[in-house]
Amino acid sequence: MIHCRNCIHWIDESLNEIEARADGPVPVFMGCRFYGLSREATELEDCPHYVESADLFQICETCKLTVPKICITFRECINCTNADLFCVEHCIGGDSRKYCSHFGRLHSQGITLVDDDRAFDLYPKLDLPVSKRDKPGKE
Repeated sequence: MIHCRNCIHWIDESLNEIEARADGPVPVFMGCRFYGLSREATELEDCPHYVESADLFQICETCKLTVPKICITFRECINCTNADLFCVEHCIGGDSRKYCSHFGRLHSQGITLVDDDRAFDLYPKLDLPVSKRDKPGKE
């Protein structure tokens, strides 16, 4: 599956740019130069105009970290917008996940969802692997 944010034709305007433009065309928050506004960056799965960008990473304007373009929403990464549940349900970063600070934080700190007085570990903390010789009772 392609991800439109990785295409050279994807537009992702920041809110600062939109506010600075007093008069002008209606802003496109995110979308394609060919197809216009797109709420989902995966709508055009078989797009004939898809050309992967040479640089699949971008600097977040808030935290100044370099993150995969997939993680950017309005020039802020998912980590800054605190969208843990969105990431859990919608992230299709694939191999890019290993470069995502948000994904790394979820795996190191864990995330617990409380619903109807019950706790669910969505990203349980992972312990360091223990070798067989370190386990009690093993020789």
